[in-house]
This record gives sequence, structure tokens and C-alpha cells, in this order.
Amino acid sequence: MRHYVGFDVGKGAHWACVLDAEGEVILSREVRATEEALQAVCSEIAALDVSGERVVGIDLRGGPAALLEAVLLERGERVRYIPGTAVNKAREAYAGGEQKSDERDAFVIADQLRLRWRSLSEVRIREENIAELRALVAYRRDLVQEQTRRVTRLRELLIGVFPGLEAALDLTKKGPLLAVSLVARPAAARRLGEARLTRWLEAHGVYSARKLAGRIVAVAKAQHHELPAAETKAALVAEIATEVLRTKERIATLDERLAEMVEADPQGKVLMSLPGMGTIMSAEFLAEVDDLSRFGSPDRFAAAAGIAPVLRSSGSVSYRRRAKRGNRVLKRVFYQSAHCAVLCHEQSKTFYQRKRSEGKCHTQAVIALARRRVNVLWAMLRDGTFYEDRVPLAA
Repeated sequence: MRHYVGFDVGKGAHWACVLDAEGEVILSREVRATEEALQAVCSEIAALDVSGERVVGIDLRGGPAALLEAVLLERGERVRYIPGTAVNKAREAYAGGEQKSDERDAFVIADQLRLRWRSLSEVRIREENIAELRALVAYRRDLVQEQTRRVTRLRELLIGVFPGLEAALDLTKKGPLLAVSLVARPAAARRLGEARLTRWLEAHGVYSARKLAGRIVAVAKAQHHELPAAETKAALVAEIATEVLRTKERIATLDERLAEMVEADPQGKVLMSLPGMGTIMSAEFLAEVDDLSRFGSPDRFAAAAGIAPVLRSSGSVSYRRRAKRGNRVLKRVFYQSAHCAVLCHEQSKTFYQRKRSEGKCHTQAVIALARRRVNVLWAMLRDGTFYEDRVPLAA
């Protein structure tokens, strides 16, 4: 008899629930999130069924579930992943409706596993390089998001001190950032002067330092009013600009490491050959997909990424609409790479223009291209072949 084990993952403790083939609860208890406790409960569960026919379900991957995953896989358990959102929706169909508890969630996971474990994605041991790649990509994504927030805050402060300078500079580049860290007030720029500012920027390795310094001093001479709290805001601008520069260096270092890892991965080289797939998007793809075979087919892969049209049919009404769900990372990778391909690849541009001529808007045309690229990429990775412009993309 097969048993079904559900783990509701928590930070300090998990809840384990074991069901038999009829859905009756055999075991249900809390388990501390320590290796000793996890080994003990796995041995206890194994003793319930000497035949070893059981399936384990978890509602979270990585983070608090990392140790649990490692223990289960090391013991040779068959592990399936049930997304937390699916558990939340399924819970409302059981007695108790919206009521939530760790014990109840573990039961729902085990019962959903009992009903449809074959259709759930399998959790497998991740190779060391993929685990490292996933951690670096996630960290880089956080840094980029924080960088965007810092630059927005920097512009907001600078426009309250020196609006002309905020309008004149691109505050995502090294030179302007160094400049505002030194002269965030018109009076400071006028006092320093173009010649000394040029020398200071050149000493810090800024390209076109004289041109940048001339622009800054020119806008400083056009503003003679000192705005409220200018000194405090200027100090904050300098501090944030310095943080932005440090983060840029950290992101550049991460990019170098990601480029090395993608280049060393056989699949990475295949990915990079597809027009529009740069180093970072290839790294995100490898980190997110891990094992392509788990999707089964390019159609299922496109659906999982959220770029396949969704059928809505009820009675006499039937239509297809854009997917609202799907893996956000993969959706962004496919969309952005397709958008880049339109700009740099002739066949992709031709396909895009044909879709536009059919009445599709820009976004629809790019998504259509992204969907076709899934089939191409699937075949490339399956066969281990590089991209070649031989056959035009199908309509």
C-alpha cells in the first residue's frame, strides 16, 4: 500500500502528515527543523510501510526547506513539489473552509499528493553549480531592485536642491554619480569651478571629465537660489550616490562570475547562441529551469512560463487570452530576450513585423515571438546544438 506524506514547511519546525491510500490519517505531528529530528521522523515514516512505496510532498523549495529536501533526497524518497498558492486554494475545498493551521496544511498537501502526485513536478538533487548559480542570480536581482530604489530616491533629493543638475545628468552612470557625491549644491559647484572639478573627475577615472564638469558648472551658474534644507539634502545625495557606486561595483563583480559559470556550462553555451539571450538572461534561465526534461514538452514549458495563450471556453463562448500566471522569472527572460532579438536579429524582426501587420500590438507580437523561441530553444537544448539561421520562424 502506498503512503502519502505531506510536509508543511516552517522556519523552526515542520508539520508532517501521513495518509494511506484511502485518505486516512496514520501520523500527524510537528517536527523540529533539525537534521536529527528530520532523520528520526523519516525513519518513523519508513517503518509504517516496509514496502517503501510512498510519495512525499513539500510546499516550499529552498530556504527553510533546504535541509528537509537534502534529508529526503539523501534517503532516496520520491519528493514532489506542491506550490503554496495551490495549497491555499485547495484548502478552501475542505471542511473548515478558510481556517488555516500547520496541521491542516500538511493534511491538504498529503491529500493533494494522493489525488494527483503524478502530475506534480519532481524535486531532484541540485548540482553544486546550479545551486550556486541560483543563489548568485537571486542576490543580483535583489541588488538591482535596491539600486533602482536608491537612484529614484537620489533623483528626488537632488531635484529639491539642484533641479538643473538632476535634469542634466544620467544618474545611472559612474561620472555623474561621482560628480553629485562632490557637488550636489549650485554654490559648491560654482565655488569649485570647472578646472578643479575636471581635475578631480579625471583623477577618479571619469571619461569626458571636462565636458561633464562644464555642464555641471553651467547649470550651477543658472541657479542662485538656495532651496530649503539644501545642506542636509546635499549630504544625503552624496551618501546615496556613494552607495549606488559601491553597488554598481558589486553587480559588475557578480556579472563576471555569472559569465564564467554560464560559459563553463554546456547548456549555457547553447543558450548564448540564441539571438537576444545575453549572459544574465542565460544565467537566470539555467538557475530557474535546472532540469528541462521535467516539463515534458515545449508546450508545457511555455505554459509553465506563462507565455502560452490560455483557453477560456464555457458554453457557446470560447476565446484565448494572455496568461496571467506562470513563472515570473522565465516569463521575463523569454519576453526580454525576444524584445532584444527584434532589435538585433533580422529573422526575429521579420516575424515581429508580420505579427504587427496582422493587427497585434507590440506586446502581443513580442509574446508571439517569445512563444516560438521556446520551441527553438527546446530543440537546441534537447539536441545540444547551437542556433543557426536556416529556416524562418513559423507563423
